[in-house]
Amino acid sequence: MEVSSYRILELVQREELNYSLRPRHPERDSVYADYRTRSEQFRAQAEGWKSISYGESERCAIDWFPPLKPAGADAGAPQAPAPLLIFIHGGFWRALDHRLFSFIAHEYVKRGIAVAMLGYQLAPEVRVTDIFEQVCSAVRLLNAQAAELNFDPHRVCISGHSAGGQLAAMLSGTPPDQLGGHPLVSVVPVSGVFSLPPLLLTTVNHDVRMTPDEALRMSPSVLTRFYGAQFLVAVGGLETEGFIGQSRDFVDTVKGLGIPASLQIVPGRTHFDILEELASPGFELFERVLEQLLSPHLSET
Repeated sequence: MEVSSYRILELVQREELNYSLRPRHPERDSVYADYRTRSEQFRAQAEGWKSISYGESERCAIDWFPPLKPAGADAGAPQAPAPLLIFIHGGFWRALDHRLFSFIAHEYVKRGIAVAMLGYQLAPEVRVTDIFEQVCSAVRLLNAQAAELNFDPHRVCISGHSAGGQLAAMLSGTPPDQLGGHPLVSVVPVSGVFSLPPLLLTTVNHDVRMTPDEALRMSPSVLTRFYGAQFLVAVGGLETEGFIGQSRDFVDTVKGLGIPASLQIVPGRTHFDILEELASPGFELFERVLEQLLSPHLSET
C-alpha cells in the first residue's frame, strides 16, 4: 500500500512532538540548574566518594559513592557488603553528564546503599551501540571490583533516566556472565525509551545518527529474555503519550516473559522533574527501590 506524503509528514510531526522535549519544557534549564547545585553540594560533603575510570575517554568514568557507616559504628570495623544502585543518566545519548545527577545518591548512601553513577561518551562522537558497549564495560569493572568496593554483587539494582532507562533495560537483557555478575534484584527505568525506531523520524536523530537496523537492535522492547527479578517502570503523568505508551508497552513485554513488572505513572511529574521521586524519601518510587535493595530475598542465581 502506498503511503501518502501527507501521512508521512503527519507521522514525523507526531514523533517530533512525542520525543523532542526541549521546546515543550522551557523549565528544563532551571530544573537541571537545581540538580547541578544539589549534586555539587552533595559531592563536596560526601565521604569517600571517588571517580573510577573504565575507558580512555574522560567521560568513561564511574562516580562511586560508598554507604555511610551507621552512627556509633567502630571506625575500624569492617562493614558488611552493601547493596548497590547503579544509575545511568539520560540526554538522548547526546547530552548531559553523570555528575549532574549525583544528588540522587544522597539519601541512598545514608541508608546503607552504595551508588555508582555511570558516565559515557556522547553522540555524535559515538553511536548508541558504542554507548551500550561502554556501560557494559563499566558494569563488568564494577563486578570485578565487588570485593574491593565492598558491595554485594547479588544485590544490584540498575536504574536509568530517559536514554539511561533504555541502557538499563538493555543491560538487564544481557546474560549476567557477560557482565561478570549475577541476575539483578531489580531494574528501574525512569521515563525510558524502549522502542527506538520512532526516533528515526525526529530531530533527535540528527545527532544520534541511528540506522534502522541499529534502532531495532538497541530496542529493549524486542528482547526475548531479561535477567532481573523484578521491574519497576516509572513515567511522569505529564509526559507525552510517546513516553507513557512506551513505558506501558514495555511493562507488558516484561510481564509476557513471566517476570514481575509494574508501571508507576507519577501524577504531576514531567520528564525532567520525575527524578525527585527517585531521589527523595517519602515518595513511592524511592521507597520501593529502597525496599527492593534492602529486601532479604536475593535475586536468583
